[in-house]
Amino acid sequence: MPAAKASPPRPAPATVVITQRLRAGREPEFRRWQAEVNDAAATFPGFLGAEVTPPGDAGAEWSVLYRFDDVAHLKHWLDSATRRDLLARGTGFFEQPSTQHVLVDEPDEEVATVVVAHPVAPGREAEFVAWQDRMTEAERTFSGFRGSELHRPIPGVQDEWTIVYSYASAEHLDRWLASPQRKELLAEAPDFRDFEVHRIANPYGSWFPPTGSGSDQSPASWKTALSVLVGLYPTVVILTLAIDELWPSAPLWLSLLIGNILSVSLLTWVVMPVVTRALGFWMRPRTAPDPRTDLLGLVCSVGFLTLAALFFYLVTRVFWTLP
Repeated sequence: MPAAKASPPRPAPATVVITQRLRAGREPEFRRWQAEVNDAAATFPGFLGAEVTPPGDAGAEWSVLYRFDDVAHLKHWLDSATRRDLLARGTGFFEQPSTQHVLVDEPDEEVATVVVAHPVAPGREAEFVAWQDRMTEAERTFSGFRGSELHRPIPGVQDEWTIVYSYASAEHLDRWLASPQRKELLAEAPDFRDFEVHRIANPYGSWFPPTGSGSDQSPASWKTALSVLVGLYPTVVILTLAIDELWPSAPLWLSLLIGNILSVSLLTWVVMPVVTRALGFWMRPRTAPDPRTDLLGLVCSVGFLTLAALFFYLVTRVFWTLP
């Protein structure tokens, strides 16, 4: 019996983050030039989007993000003559050469991320940064390391220094957290050991629990959002109509509070378990990702929402006169 032919891996979306320090007084020209660069990038194959972020109150660097559907398309844009010409025209806008970081999504891995918040005493900032640099260098030596970011305090918003680091899986992360190297670094700086560690979990929690098929990979974000809408829309409409019929004189703020409490409870323990089982073939396919399965799940979800909208229209406008 011939061996089954393995499906080729699907391309992973790729992002480039560019930071650049703008010269004083050049912002209007820079914005026009940057819009032209964004328009040029949008004409290249695989372009997914661009985002320009101005510096914060305490910063001076602009950040520009370009996202493509795979590394090859991103590289085609980065190496293109079109981009080189645009960069040559914009050289005079910046105080120094820009920095560039390429990030590649890895959909076959369940990335585990941790946020660590450190309170740092005034005057100890440089010492803390040096110690954190040593910590990051140690993190890099462990298998599965995906990246680390250091965020400074924001006056009036956040007093702690925040470090976000990621590993390819929870196992890789746990290996680092329990490692002798990390314990040694913590022992080097007892003044910085007063910190909080927070793991970042699936944003929809137990609505999308791991399956028993051996794969712990979370569903794609767009599938998660659409499936939540499938459960949320009819739940909210039914509760809104029911509350209005049962308590028509209820204050708006109170009826909304009651509706939200009921909808969250129903979604968590009744609706979403049904939705996730019904769409399980699409959200967590047992075989390799298949565009036909993705299309079928999308059609089912959109079709259900369309029928639900039609049903509620007929109920509230044709058969009964309701809000």
